[in-house]
Amino acid sequence: MNRSQTWSRTAAPGEVIYSEGYAGERLLFVIADGKVEISTRCEEKRVVTATLGRGEFFGESALLGAEPRPSTAKALSFCQLTVIPANIIEDELERVSPLLRHVVRTMIRRAKAKDDQLATYTHADFMPGVVSYAHVLSLLAGAERVEPKGGWLRQGPAPGAGEVSVALADVVHKCRAVAGHSRPHVMAMLRRMEKLNLIAMESGQAASHLGGADGGDGALGRQVVTFDPVRIIDRAGQVADHDLDVSINSELELIELGDLEALIGVERTLLLNKLSHGEIADELFAFRKSKVLNFVEQKGVAYFSKRANRGSGEVKTLDDLLFVDQRTLFDAVNALDTYDLAKLLASLQDPAVSERLQSVLSEARKNEISWLMRREIKSDPLELEGIEARLISAVRELRARAA
Repeated sequence: MNRSQTWSRTAAPGEVIYSEGYAGERLLFVIADGKVEISTRCEEKRVVTATLGRGEFFGESALLGAEPRPSTAKALSFCQLTVIPANIIEDELERVSPLLRHVVRTMIRRAKAKDDQLATYTHADFMPGVVSYAHVLSLLAGAERVEPKGGWLRQGPAPGAGEVSVALADVVHKCRAVAGHSRPHVMAMLRRMEKLNLIAMESGQAASHLGGADGGDGALGRQVVTFDPVRIIDRAGQVADHDLDVSINSELELIELGDLEALIGVERTLLLNKLSHGEIADELFAFRKSKVLNFVEQKGVAYFSKRANRGSGEVKTLDDLLFVDQRTLFDAVNALDTYDLAKLLASLQDPAVSERLQSVLSEARKNEISWLMRREIKSDPLELEGIEARLISAVRELRARAA
């Protein structure tokens, strides 16, 4: 096949773009939109070597000749790809110096060798390490409470006790003592376990501390490792004994904002509004599907859609008008010039704020403002800031009088 032009193609979630071990057509791919996973096989295990997004490319091994593909490329989401025949790149390379051609091809070979080593290292060192560290954490959970004189009592984790938190400094100290690993190695292993959703590392107060941790641990002393001491060993074993797909697809899968919208039935504008005001828990910012479903089960879908009532705090932005009483808002909005109010409503991005403002208007004024807005009025950003400031100032003044 000899094509001289590039073209576009799409890939559905889960679609294999090319498979390891098959040569196929000599094509490179640039990701215009979506995410692609690059993986390889090592000892009958699948190892993910890269997750690529918009603007990145893959399939560069096609420039090494008609060799079998060293990896598998699979779409993780709906993807729009630009396909580039290898001969186009080769023609470009022919126009540059032989030295540059040699550098490019050498870099591709080295990247391929590095991926092979990474796959081998991942299963030779990482997977058994996960299980070993899971055992250490389970033992740490059994070292329950510090006694007043600095000693600690051993007791196994109670069945059904749920998650526990152990000081990160204690975990690092114990893992170094048991496994003989350096502190950077221990931290790297813990971060990998966190990515697999086996543990969570966060700021907080540990339920228990061991005698090995002291104030000299600096930032480590202010962090904790949270995990389920009963399930962690079994879950670590599942990750080590099976394809990562088994765990990732069921519980550890990261979810896109669009997928989250479809999963819980809440529009992304409402989700982003909640996120922007810090009203959704920090651990959900990664949008792990298991976490999202847990919050839906515990708090209901309203957790993601309804704004939290801030009480009678200071009014600083238009969003705060959602929590101003009806009478105060009525007086403030009706004191605003109709033309200015129409400009303000036309510029609002948050439908909740727009509906709140319109809820205190009479039908006659609503019709007047609607007529003005249909004229596609244009406003200067500075003018809008002034209108917004006057409205907020009026609300503050009215509330101050009432107080």
